[in-house]
Amino acid sequence: MFSYSDPAGRSFLSNDATVELFQSLMQGFYDMFARRPDSGFTWIEAFQQLSGGLAPAQPSVDWLAFPITAQATDKQIDKDRFAHQDEYVEWRAETTQNKLNKVTFTTEFPEYLQTFAAVGLDALVLAIQDIIPGANPTADDLFGPGFNPSSTTPTGRSQTFRDRLASNPWNNGQKGILCLTQPFNTLNALFNLLAECGVARTQGTPEIMCSIVAPTGACGPGRQSDPAVCATAQRAARDKVGFTLRDPAGVRILKLEGVWKINNAVIDVNDVTQNQGVWIVSRNGRRGILTVVQGLTIDGETPVSGAQVSKKLRVAADLLATPESSLPPWARSGDESDSRGPPEA
Repeated sequence: MFSYSDPAGRSFLSNDATVELFQSLMQGFYDMFARRPDSGFTWIEAFQQLSGGLAPAQPSVDWLAFPITAQATDKQIDKDRFAHQDEYVEWRAETTQNKLNKVTFTTEFPEYLQTFAAVGLDALVLAIQDIIPGANPTADDLFGPGFNPSSTTPTGRSQTFRDRLASNPWNNGQKGILCLTQPFNTLNALFNLLAECGVARTQGTPEIMCSIVAPTGACGPGRQSDPAVCATAQRAARDKVGFTLRDPAGVRILKLEGVWKINNAVIDVNDVTQNQGVWIVSRNGRRGILTVVQGLTIDGETPVSGAQVSKKLRVAADLLATPESSLPPWARSGDESDSRGPPEA
C-alpha cells in the first residue's frame, strides 16, 4: 500500500493507529476510482513505476473560492456556510460590533478527523486542539448528547462524528471551524469528478465537458471548481495522459490575489515577512486565517465579509500526470477488470 502522508502536514500527531486507518481509507478511494472504466484517472503507485525512469509532471488545477452558485448577499454567504460555500472552501467570519475582525478558511476534508475519531475520544480531542489551540470539546459536542464513544465501534465513532459536524459547535461556527461540511464539498466528489471527466469523449470541447457530464452527478457546471477540474481531466484523457491526485490528496490554499494595503502602504499579503501577520496559511495549505487590522484594505476597500475575501482567495488541487504509454500496463485505461491495479492490491 502507498504510504499516504498527513494532509495537514502534522505527521498524524505521531498516532500510529490513525496512520494505519487513514492510509487504508485513502487506498480505498484511489482503488475505487482508478477502476472507473476507460478513465485516465489511475493509481498513485503507478507513478513510482514509469518506464524509462520518466518523472511525472506535477500540474495543478486552480480556482477562486467564492461560491458563484450562491444567490445571496456576501453577509448571507458568511452566515449560512452549509448552504452556500460549495467550492471545496469554507470559512468562519468573526465580527466585533458588526465589524469583521477575522476570517478562518479551511479546505480540510472530514476524513482526516474521522480517523482520529475512530481511534478514540482522546485522540480526536488532541487533533481538534491541534487545529484550534485552547479548544476544550466534550463528547457531547463531538458526538451528540447521550452518545458514549467508549462503548461503540471505531466505525460507529467515525460516522457519528461526521454526522454531527453540522451541529458540532467547534465546527459549525459557534466556537470554531474544523473541516469541510457543505454537502457538495466531499473527498468522494473530488475523486469522482476526476474519474468521470477522465473518460475521453468525442462531443464538445474539454471546456464544456462539465455540462456534458453533469447528468451523471459528477460535475456541477455552475461552480468555479468543477468545470476547471473537469476540463483538465478531459484534456488529459484526450491526449492519452494518465493522471491522479498527488499525495496528499485534497485542496490547497495558494494565495490571496489583489492589491493589499495597511494604512495605505502596499504589502505582499502572501509574504509572512511583510504582511504583519494579517494572513497566515498553515496545516500544509489547508487552513488560512485573515486578521483584519486597522487600516487593512483590499483593492481600496476595507474587508467587511469573508465572502468578499473569498473572491480573492485562489486554491488548487494538485495532480500527477504522465503519458499513458509510460505507465505500467496494469495502470492504463481501456482494459479495466478485477485484476487491474497494483500487484499488491
